[in-house]
Amino acid sequence: MVSKFNFNDLNVSRGIGSIRKTFNKGSSGKKKAARNFKIWLIITLSMLGVIFFMQFFPPYDPYQIDAKNIMSGPSAEHLLGTDYLGRDLLSRLMVGGTRSVFTAILVVIINATVGTLIGIISGYVGGKADLIVMRITDMFQAFPRLVFTIAIAAMLGGGLGWSVLAICTVGWTPYARLARAQALSLKERTFVNAARVTGQSRPAVLFKTILPNALTPLIVEASMDVGRVILEFAGLSFLGLGTARPYPEWGSMLNDAQTSFMIVPHTALVPGIAILIVVVIVGIFGDSVNEYLSSKED
Repeated sequence: MVSKFNFNDLNVSRGIGSIRKTFNKGSSGKKKAARNFKIWLIITLSMLGVIFFMQFFPPYDPYQIDAKNIMSGPSAEHLLGTDYLGRDLLSRLMVGGTRSVFTAILVVIINATVGTLIGIISGYVGGKADLIVMRITDMFQAFPRLVFTIAIAAMLGGGLGWSVLAICTVGWTPYARLARAQALSLKERTFVNAARVTGQSRPAVLFKTILPNALTPLIVEASMDVGRVILEFAGLSFLGLGTARPYPEWGSMLNDAQTSFMIVPHTALVPGIAILIVVVIVGIFGDSVNEYLSSKED
């Protein structure tokens, strides 16, 4: 006896198949995001390790002036050539990398810490305090970030310390806005109310319950902010407002090369390509962090 065909069975099987495909697709997407994150984490950490340790092994003294080899091209003696004072570019690149990259990382840590504390406290407390803090934040963000940074650095007189302070003066505002938004969305959640009911103090609720749950977008912002700060610091040094001479730094190397670029372009290409490589790798790592953390929330 032939059984009767049931269209409901077909619809159910199609529905189950669709659900299975969606689940598998989501699962594979999470695995891909995790794999990309691990790959770029290894690449980024390896790059930072190389930049840190290569400062101890320059082939020449990066400050030594050699009048016989002024603006010489790449050769067996000087692999990347020399600058307008005959100083070895490879040695200056190796020593200056730490100052360029790790100063930017320090700035991001300071910005993230200060901005997160200001924003999360402002959002949790609310009221007039929140209004005042946000108006101050709006005032800082009303000006183009780089222009404001250059103006502050110029008023302070330039130098490594002042350039760090100039970037930090503006750089905390995105973190403050993000942290405030997270605090506003989390402070009335069930688990936060439960923490209050158990008798936890306001600081304990803020820093033990709300802050850990607000970190994801802040971590993403910090990872993507490193490349931007590297460019800002290099820009200040290029304008003579960053690292003071004769200390090597990639931005100041570009400043040294601006008068001789048309004659010996390698003096500008060497630090320029170094900045490009670091910023691209850090930017891709920031994207991988964003994808990985987003996949964990799905």
